Amino acid sequence: MVYPVTVVGAGPGSEKYILPLAWGVVEEADLLVGGESALSIFEAAGKEKIRIRGDLQGVLDHVAEARETKRVVVLLSGDPGFFSLLPLLRKRFGVENLRVIPGISSLQLGCARLGLNWHDMAVASVHGRGLEQLQQVCSAGKVAVLTDEHCTPAVVCRYFLEHGSHFSLVWVLTNLGRPGEEITLTGLKEGAEIDDRGNSIVILLREDACEGISCASEEKAAVEEPAVEGLAVEEEPFFEELVIKEVIEEAVVEELAIEEWRDVVTPGLANELFMRTRTPLSQEEVRALVLSKARLCRGMVVYDLGAGTGGWTVETARLIAPGRVYAVERDPAAAELARMNLKRFGLTNAYVVTGEAPDACAEFPRPDCVLVGGSGGRLQDIVQSAASWLGPGSRIVLSAVTPDTFSAAWGLLQGDSWEQLDAVLLQVSRVVSRGEARIFQGENPVFILQAVRREGSDS
Repeated sequence: MVYPVTVVGAGPGSEKYILPLAWGVVEEADLLVGGESALSIFEAAGKEKIRIRGDLQGVLDHVAEARETKRVVVLLSGDPGFFSLLPLLRKRFGVENLRVIPGISSLQLGCARLGLNWHDMAVASVHGRGLEQLQQVCSAGKVAVLTDEHCTPAVVCRYFLEHGSHFSLVWVLTNLGRPGEEITLTGLKEGAEIDDRGNSIVILLREDACEGISCASEEKAAVEEPAVEGLAVEEEPFFEELVIKEVIEEAVVEELAIEEWRDVVTPGLANELFMRTRTPLSQEEVRALVLSKARLCRGMVVYDLGAGTGGWTVETARLIAPGRVYAVERDPAAAELARMNLKRFGLTNAYVVTGEAPDACAEFPRPDCVLVGGSGGRLQDIVQSAASWLGPGSRIVLSAVTPDTFSAAWGLLQGDSWEQLDAVLLQVSRVVSRGEARIFQGENPVFILQAVRREGSDS
């Protein structure tokens, strides 16, 4: 019996994005054929494997021979219908001998991350194809380009600059759906200076395309996932990255003011030093107390979960250098601002990932301390994971802006994994002018909790 060849879309490289039907087909397969990344997703299946390297004709010959006695599944990254080997397979075996199971393409995931529709987007791939592919999209309003190690995002941006293409916003998206996911908002000139980031997607929008996006704000608010603690998504502007450009142009922070803080060794940097949008920045007094409770030391590895626009990340990176901060933030706009703030302070010992904790921490080194500024509704998962990450005597410090979150955190830290539980409620009031008088104006109170990993306990 000669079996048909089943072609499976392996998505962007994470098992989370594999269709259930694809899992079932792989279970029934005798032989898996694919690139190293796609095959690694199904490593636990224990199947015979052939890795696709340079000899495509040899691989096809092997598939042709194997399908006479074996169920062969060819794994293609992303979706088989999107810049893949599917045309080559169709030509060799005929469409009647192929069974194709779709997958989530990197473009789909990238547009989902940015809240963009992609039905009207011009798409080109220079991955193994060369820059001449860009000629057909130079005049489009919305463009997506798949890059490689030779035609990098910087090379693509330089091409558009040299050909007079005027794109107002440029995103570079790398490692989508995988550990180390990175999303950078930039412009053409700045994008032309980005180092490496070879296998990425570059999404470019002209000014008129940007204006069209803002009309969809109500639709996005209706389908967006629950907001990070303390944020009301419906009250925020649609896709906050669109206003970052204005912030960069309008938020003037004197370099001299930052220089005054370079050698300061205590936490509590002035809020005015940070680049901000409407995404909240923690109060400087809260940061000072949180980081004091954390008992930070130089050389530590610290997780900053729910990093927001990078207040804790910046402060921690300064205090623990040459140690490293691994920050996780689910909102791409806030994560990008965190990266900008790190750059503003000249800090290179912090790594910001766009994603959700604790999943996004899978590839991080073990921490010496865990800071939790926002949980995205996964507080229990985060606290339980922290117990497995941290060694005895290491600390977790959490902040909460609502009594409900405080109560949940307090209860979770009562478990056998933790000891020396402590909590404070911090209320900051500032002197402000009201006409000719000066009064105290209260800020929102913040709960701060800390606990120490108990020795000899199970997580």
